[in-house]
Amino acid sequence: MTHLLARSLRAALVVAFALTLGVQLMMLFIANTQPVQGDIAVSRDGTAVTNDSFVDEVIQDRGGEVALCAIPALILLQAVMVCIWRLTTLAQNGKAFTPASLPYLTTTIRALAGMTLLLAILAVRLSSDHTLPLGFTLYPYGAVLASATGALVMLLLRALLDQAINRDDEATRMRSELDQVI
Repeated sequence: MTHLLARSLRAALVVAFALTLGVQLMMLFIANTQPVQGDIAVSRDGTAVTNDSFVDEVIQDRGGEVALCAIPALILLQAVMVCIWRLTTLAQNGKAFTPASLPYLTTTIRALAGMTLLLAILAVRLSSDHTLPLGFTLYPYGAVLASATGALVMLLLRALLDQAINRDDEATRMRSELDQVI
């Protein structure tokens, strides 16, 4: 792995990690804030607006549930980012196809599976309320699909890594047998 590729991936991971921290803080704020109905605010152009919007009602009714599922899901996503960082380091050192990378792949698979479960619970809870528009309920289902796909891809990569390690061990064993014969 080239240094430019590793640095680019790490830069993207740092930005993504910072964004997830920001979203977690926003979720904590949403979970602990109760919007006041009929409150008057001033918009950027100087006109007075009220906070009687549909989004405020959703936050007031479902904000705690969303935060309860989204914050742990984001923590699991951060665990995946840390594992990818470690796998990048292993790849940069030429040790990506060794047993040292198996724990990071296993942790990634488990974190993605947990994230899938949390997002599925959130999607089912949001879709059980028929007053929400379709867009509010489709986003969590899309996130469930994305995280489940990521977990399956990582499971496939782990199986391929196991196979490569086994073949390498077999080649080493055969090489030592050949040295003994010669």
